[in-house]
Amino acid sequence: MDPLPRQTAEAANVQSRRLRELLHAPEILVMPGAFNVLSALLFQHLGFRAIQGSSAGFANAMGYADLDIGREATVAVTRQVTEVVSIPVNADGEDGFGGPDDVRETVRGFVEIGAAGMNMEDSVHEPGTRGLVPVQQQLEKIAAFMDARRALGSEFLLNARVDTYGVIRDDPKAALADAVRRGQAYAEAGADSIFFLAVTDRDAIRTLAREVPAPISVFGLPGGPNARELQELGVARVSYGSAFLRVAAGAVKRFAEEIRNDGTHDLMNEALPGADLRAILAERRQ
Repeated sequence: MDPLPRQTAEAANVQSRRLRELLHAPEILVMPGAFNVLSALLFQHLGFRAIQGSSAGFANAMGYADLDIGREATVAVTRQVTEVVSIPVNADGEDGFGGPDDVRETVRGFVEIGAAGMNMEDSVHEPGTRGLVPVQQQLEKIAAFMDARRALGSEFLLNARVDTYGVIRDDPKAALADAVRRGQAYAEAGADSIFFLAVTDRDAIRTLAREVPAPISVFGLPGGPNARELQELGVARVSYGSAFLRVAAGAVKRFAEEIRNDGTHDLMNEALPGADLRAILAERRQ
């Protein structure tokens, strides 16, 4: 793999170092999920210290289902975000968009646009199937990630996602054992943080934080611990996937239904004032 221009690599490394500092800070890192440029600017305006790109959010905002826009479009929309905000952006790399060679190209694509790191999950991506990639196969992809990072002279972070709790739903003990096994293996392979999908049980989260030798990340989910509780349980990072897009779509739906059903438009009173919107847009990095 050809090296990147020094200026490109160093600009990305500045963001990666900042994200790594935040990940290891005593305070939990709260990362809202951007689904377009405006949402990213809003999060920055509100004082969030880093942003998670949501591939599902990006796809849904463009009118597609999750996974339907592929690597090229995901990198392109992530670039739109990294170009206008000054805080670190962690990209959503899905499953690396394929095998080890694809992972290498995915890493290069995100580093070139100045992303600080990326998620990479261990789900099986086949129609009608919900399963997990064998651990050894996922370790080969993590090795490809590390090879690409070294070749590029990059400090790009890997947030390795463990999808056990999204697959093993009826046996909490088996789910925890598998999640610990995968988390430990991915951490030992060099992942900077381990992201556990869909786990909300407090005892399980505490065990994962204790047993996995890397900072851990979880989704913030209804019925699960809030950010303050997660920090007390040992969690380093919390993110929200495409939830912000779905909340925004819910608000649009309610307003449209009010107009359609009642002919009124009172929900417009809850809209972001134009002056506030202009102030947020004025923070766009040139």
